[in-house]
Amino acid sequence: MKKSRIALMSTALVAAGATAIGTATTAQADTTNPTTNNTTTGQTQTAKTSQSELDANIKDAQTAVNDAKDKTGQAQTAADAAKGAAVQSKSQASTAQATTTKVQTDLSTAKTAEAEAQQVADSATDDAINQAQDAVTNQQNQNQQLTQTVDTAKTDVDKAGDSVNSAQTVVDQTNTDATQANQTVANAQAQVDHAQDVVDGKDSATAQQNLATAQQDLSQAQTNVKQANDATKQASQAVSDAQTKVTSAQTSVDQANQAQSAAQQNINTATQAQAAAQKALDDASQHQGSTQTFTLGTEYVNALKAYNDAEGYNLNSSYPVVQRLIKASDAMSQMLKFQSNAVDKNIKINGRQDLTPEVLSQLSTYAAQLINSMRDEFGAPHVIVTNGSVKFAGDIADEVTADQWILAVENAHDVPAINRAAAKNGLFSKATANMYEDAALAKATSNLGEWHLTLDDFKQMIFTSLQSFMANDEEWSHANSILGAAAHGKDQYFGVSFSDSIGENVLGAPGKTLNFDSHFAFVPQDSSYWVDESKFDKTAIKNETVSANEIKQLESDLATKKTATNTAKTALATANTNTTKAQNTLTAAKTTLATAKQQQANAQTTLTNAQAAVKTATAAVAAAQKAVDETSASDAKAALKAAQAVQSQKQASLTAAKVKLATANQALAQAKVKLANAEAALKAGQQALANKKVYLDSLTHADANLAAAKQAVVDAQAAYDQAVQALKVAQTTEDSDAVTYQQLQQVADVAKQVLVAAQAKLDQLLQTKALNDAIDRTNQETSQSKSAQGESMTNTEHDMTNGGGTTLNTKYALGTEHATTGGDTVTLKAHRALSAEQATTLQQRKAAMAAATTKSTSTLPQTNEKADRTVSVLGLMVIGLVGLLGVTKRRKRI
Repeated sequence: MKKSRIALMSTALVAAGATAIGTATTAQADTTNPTTNNTTTGQTQTAKTSQSELDANIKDAQTAVNDAKDKTGQAQTAADAAKGAAVQSKSQASTAQATTTKVQTDLSTAKTAEAEAQQVADSATDDAINQAQDAVTNQQNQNQQLTQTVDTAKTDVDKAGDSVNSAQTVVDQTNTDATQANQTVANAQAQVDHAQDVVDGKDSATAQQNLATAQQDLSQAQTNVKQANDATKQASQAVSDAQTKVTSAQTSVDQANQAQSAAQQNINTATQAQAAAQKALDDASQHQGSTQTFTLGTEYVNALKAYNDAEGYNLNSSYPVVQRLIKASDAMSQMLKFQSNAVDKNIKINGRQDLTPEVLSQLSTYAAQLINSMRDEFGAPHVIVTNGSVKFAGDIADEVTADQWILAVENAHDVPAINRAAAKNGLFSKATANMYEDAALAKATSNLGEWHLTLDDFKQMIFTSLQSFMANDEEWSHANSILGAAAHGKDQYFGVSFSDSIGENVLGAPGKTLNFDSHFAFVPQDSSYWVDESKFDKTAIKNETVSANEIKQLESDLATKKTATNTAKTALATANTNTTKAQNTLTAAKTTLATAKQQQANAQTTLTNAQAAVKTATAAVAAAQKAVDETSASDAKAALKAAQAVQSQKQASLTAAKVKLATANQALAQAKVKLANAEAALKAGQQALANKKVYLDSLTHADANLAAAKQAVVDAQAAYDQAVQALKVAQTTEDSDAVTYQQLQQVADVAKQVLVAAQAKLDQLLQTKALNDAIDRTNQETSQSKSAQGESMTNTEHDMTNGGGTTLNTKYALGTEHATTGGDTVTLKAHRALSAEQATTLQQRKAAMAAATTKSTSTLPQTNEKADRTVSVLGLMVIGLVGLLGVTKRRKRI
């Protein structure tokens, strides 16, 4: 049951419930009189309802209450379920909204990507690709030069470092020489001073002490020379070893550079091979054969053969063999789906001038592919597309177009046009009926100007026409024709084309429409069809489309080339790593060599210093000896002068060495700057190469990227359309579920009111039963009291006999009297008087019963037929609710 019908029923029942409740309330308000309690002045009447009737009413009322409780529970359960469904559908609507927003963003992104891909595709000319490839090659060459420049700069830095170290060694040596010269001058000055002391006659003990000290210093200096000489030999050996390692490391670096260069060349070769393979695949993809299939299925084939065997064309649709074929046709048709092709969508066809022989050949080849696949299933000969069959099909379409023949209007083949085309192509042309074609209405459009169609549109027309031939549930003559009924056991020549004619109100379409009819032309090889075979070119058209296997081979070749490129890249990365390692090893070896040289220089300096110290000590000993020997002051002064001359020379050498060291440091700084600049240029070149490769890749794959981008837009648009549709369904479901919940909750509320009414009636009946029980107890006590006290005349019993002889017993709280009513005579019989205590008790109980009656009528005064009718109406509503609840449980969500 539809939700709309559920809503109508729910609304009707709610309205009926409201009306019934309103009516019951009004009836109660009109008849309720809480002050009426069947008591009049000076008179009290106590009535008792029949016990059996009361018990039956209570039982019915209890059953009604139980039933109302069940109905109320069912109604509330249904309302709660509807509430859960409403909450769920609201959540689903929110999710659908979020999904729609996301896919809308995806669609916008896809369109932007398509526009960018279109710009790249527009610029991806052969010249642009060649220029981009040249730019990549040039940048690779530049990077090789930059790498060599970096290596040269590193070598220059190393050389400059060596020069600095050498200059530093010279500075250290000259500084030592200058220090020694200064010491020599100081010693000479001391000798002069000492000699002067001797001349002046001072104590010579100091000279003796100086001699001893000088001799001790000489001995220590000689020991130092021996130690320094050993250290120098060790340092020289360390330098030799370090130099060997540097030479070996340099060889490794050279080899690594050669491997790196070879790896780069391999990458260039592999990249070019990959680009060529990619281009071959892209070119092949432009001519890839359609993957479209047209599968009949075993049941259809068997059903059609059974139909043909039974000559089903002479039977009406009620026969089982026809019914079987109709069912098989429907099943087959539902499985068919046209597959669009992004490449075909880019081939525009805006008029008959665009239906060139090449285009018709493509279309004929496409149709032949589908027909032959069906004939393989049916076990029939193939069709062959030839130059002549394509021309014949095109001539038919041209002749039909010239006649402005519309198949949907004429409902027949244009036989004269077919005969004219047959005559042009050397075929039998005197037929009074169609001998060659199967035709179908392929497309109608209100666009009367340029067609604005694509190759993909015409392929879809072919697919749709074949679908109408093979599965129309009315006739299967065309199906048999497509499957080679007139092939005479041999392959047929085949071609397809399209006529276009403008018609008005075609098939009920208002206004003018441009109508395309498809023409499938089959020419058997049987001689009866041929008049002049020279006019019909039987050369088979070479299928230039690339098969799926060829595509797979090209894809495999591309994958192999990509693997080779990746392998080359890995090899280059390994070579780069090896080069870096070798360079690091060389750098470390050079550092070790420089350290060894520095240690050698330091050892040599120490040795030189030690040797100089020996010389100085020797000179000091000689000077001291001279002092002891009381050398004249004039000799000492001459030695001082000589020492001062040496000091000046050493100081000049030190100054010159410092200048060379500063120059070497400046050269080292410049070399480091050049190295930094070279490395920066190399890094920039590597980034430029990467950018140019990306640009080249975008150009070489522009068409594929554009096709992928277009397909992405198609997919995104489809996803968006689907999301919008899903959102609409979700929002509709949300609204419907909310309304259903509100209606079912109203129904549950009505059921609760029915329960309240039924419970109130039960309570009233139970109160009536309690009242009857009280009356019985009072009557029993009264009877017992009368028996105990005799027949007092305080109360009297009237035997009222009406004209019919019926006796009525009624108790009055009156004295003895006679009354006549309606001609009837009332005879009062005296009773025994009650005691004062018994009379009081009886009056109290009567008052209590009257009060109970008053309370009962105040609680639910409606005990008459109207109240019963109200409860009955509510009961009918509950019955309706149960039916509705049952329907609600069975309904399916949409």
